[in-house]
Amino acid sequence: MRSEAAGSTSKRGSSALFRFSRAGRALLAAPRVATALLLAAAGLSCVPNAGCPNDFTPVSIPEFLFGLSQTPADVMAIANEVGAGHVRPTLSWRSIEPSVEPIGLTVDAVRSDPSQVSQYLASHDWTPFDSRLGEIAAAGLVPVPIVGHGYSGSLPLRGGVPAAPDVLGREEYLARQYLFTRAVVERYDGDGVDDAPSGLRIPFWQTENELNQAFFTAIFGWRHPAYFGALASAWMDFEYLTRLLRTLRMAVKDADPTALTTMNFHSDVHPMLNQYFRQPGWLSSIVLWRMEMDVVSFDAYPNYYRSTPPAGSVVGERAAQVATLSCGMPVMVMETGYPSAPAEAGFDEAKQAAFLRDAFDSSVAAGVRGFFVFGARTSETHTATITPEDLAALDQLAGWIETGDAPALLTYAFANPDYMQNHLVEVVQAVEGHWGLYRADGSEKPSLEVMREIGRSLPD
Repeated sequence: MRSEAAGSTSKRGSSALFRFSRAGRALLAAPRVATALLLAAAGLSCVPNAGCPNDFTPVSIPEFLFGLSQTPADVMAIANEVGAGHVRPTLSWRSIEPSVEPIGLTVDAVRSDPSQVSQYLASHDWTPFDSRLGEIAAAGLVPVPIVGHGYSGSLPLRGGVPAAPDVLGREEYLARQYLFTRAVVERYDGDGVDDAPSGLRIPFWQTENELNQAFFTAIFGWRHPAYFGALASAWMDFEYLTRLLRTLRMAVKDADPTALTTMNFHSDVHPMLNQYFRQPGWLSSIVLWRMEMDVVSFDAYPNYYRSTPPAGSVVGERAAQVATLSCGMPVMVMETGYPSAPAEAGFDEAKQAAFLRDAFDSSVAAGVRGFFVFGARTSETHTATITPEDLAALDQLAGWIETGDAPALLTYAFANPDYMQNHLVEVVQAVEGHWGLYRADGSEKPSLEVMREIGRSLPD
């Protein structure tokens, strides 16, 4: 759920070693929106595996990818400390193009005139990307960047508002994301044409972020329009989201046919809750979208609402389910974590360490080819005042969330709309400041040593 808006030849991971073989409802009511803000504990129902293409040959990943999926300023030092060879920076469209206006562009128009990509590259300042990626490479790390990110903080502004599909225009949005994404990949494809001065090649890209739950991340306030507006937005249109994912993959492949793509599936919303809003569940989304990527990745935060027991093994259980649906494609954990606070809710450092150990071990046992941890360094603070009454309410709601009991959630929400929207959401999201491996004073949490142990014992 969480997301930010090539190097040496050591085993820790360089571009040289990172090689792949080609083997609406209408607006309803405030309580429903309040409830949706809290829907994120996984329901792992079985989904029939529709047939994979007969002529499909999946790629292989010869090197296990151990990485950090959040990139604070000191991410290079932290990655080297724990033995992680990969990091996942967000290459934000707004960093290159702070504001936009519609110009009637279409995807077909750009594809039929690739000179527009060269013109776009020549007319914008790429220093922010060149500098950050250069620092990552100089530290001996391999970037796995996010492109096409649609969260509000990553989008240019139009009239002071994030240029989301319903602001810029849905077709224009596809075209502009295609142009930006293709230009970025072209700059870092290492082919000698329109390249960055360093000549850095990036072979693996994440397109968008948790797109299968775009509607719910908009309800959370992370996409525009947020909250109520999400109910009638492009983020609720699964057909449009499919076109967006396909467009972003096409942009990568048009720039660099040998580059690989992934999209990290959000796995923490129970499928019964998706069905209530007429959306496919996360496992169904994998079946529908798996051919729009080369590597199937997913995010898992099974303890987001409940501290006990630490459910690291659930990450491996989900990895095994994903593997049954991936048509032989490599599977990766792109984000996972456990907060060390708030203590009032039962979170602590020992449970965080146990979660990470179990999450990694169970995921490797399920055959994943990559494991990224979110929150290398976070603020270690929260502003919510958490009372015993809040904890009792959260425990009750967590049970309904875990079982996908939408009627019970809605009944509670209708009875307590102000409390849910104006306070309980803040209580729930108090975990966001506590994913890190370090305390606020810079001292180490036990989870840092677990990460070191993982880095010293990576699978082949």
